[in-house]
Amino acid sequence: MTRIRPGRAVKGAMVTALAVLVCHVILSTGLARARAEQQARPEEAWAGTGVWLATFVLSTVLAMPLLLWAGMRIVREKHCHLLVIGGSLTWFFGAGYGVDGIDSVEGGLLPVPLLLCVVALGALLPILTGPPDHEATDA
Repeated sequence: MTRIRPGRAVKGAMVTALAVLVCHVILSTGLARARAEQQARPEEAWAGTGVWLATFVLSTVLAMPLLLWAGMRIVREKHCHLLVIGGSLTWFFGAGYGVDGIDSVEGGLLPVPLLLCVVALGALLPILTGPPDHEATDA
């Protein structure tokens, strides 16, 4: 039987909140640059698309999993695979769903309930995947 350690939930929430902040800044900054490129060259139909795509991939596919994994390792937690996979997928689909809120308005934000759900999931997933019993007793 695996012990439930509430400290993992706090660590998961803190790491996820920081990762969401960093990825949101990457996303909003990149999309602002893509918007500026699009306004600078209105005659080109695809102006800014490359920057937009690179920003979205960087924020969702590369940065989020890396930040979740590295953050949990920094706070000395192991066996956080479910957090990395679940948090990354949630961020990918959530950011993809709410990207219009950032893309269409200068200084726009993703919906706050979406951000809170990602952080809440980041607090829940580490509890579900704790270390095996022989490692939980050693810690």
